[in-house]
Amino acid sequence: MKNLIFVITLVLISNAYAQNGLENTNVFLRVYDLEGKKISKGKVLSILDTSLQLVRNGQPMEIPVRSIGSVKTKHSGGNNVLIGAVVGAGTMAVVGVATADPDAWILAYNAGEGAAAGALLGGTLGAMVGGITILFKNTNSYEINGDTAKWKAFTEMIVNN
Repeated sequence: MKNLIFVITLVLISNAYAQNGLENTNVFLRVYDLEGKKISKGKVLSILDTSLQLVRNGQPMEIPVRSIGSVKTKHSGGNNVLIGAVVGAGTMAVVGVATADPDAWILAYNAGEGAAAGALLGGTLGAMVGGITILFKNTNSYEINGDTAKWKAFTEMIVNN
C-alpha cells in the first residue's frame, strides 16, 4: 500500500512540474535574419535578454538576438491554404464514396471515381476558402535588426499578449 501511494504521489508531482516547465508554448513565431531570409520557425520555448529559444518537432533551438532581423507571428498564408485543401479534399472524398451509385440511370459512378472527383473538387474549394481566410489573419511583424532595445520592446509585447 505504501508503494502505491508513493507511485501516485510521484506521478502527480512530475505532472505538476511538467506543466510549469514551459511558458508561452502557444505562440508561434517565424524568425528572419538581418538579410530577410527565414532562419527558423516554431513555438516559443523561452525568451531571454540575449536569445530566443524555439521548439520545432520536439527539438529546441536557440537564436541569438544579434542575428535576428525581424520576427513575424503566426503561420504563413500558405498554411491556411494547405489546411483548407486537405480538409476539403478529405471531406468531399468521403461524400463522393458515400454517394456512389454505379447503377444510377443518369450519373453513374463507382466509389473510386467518387473519391477522386470529390477530392479534386473539395481540395480546390478548400484551398479557395483557405485563401480567403488569409485576409482575416492578424499576423504581426516586428523589426529587431539585432537591437537589444527593440528586442526588449518585442519581449514585453509578447509576454503581455
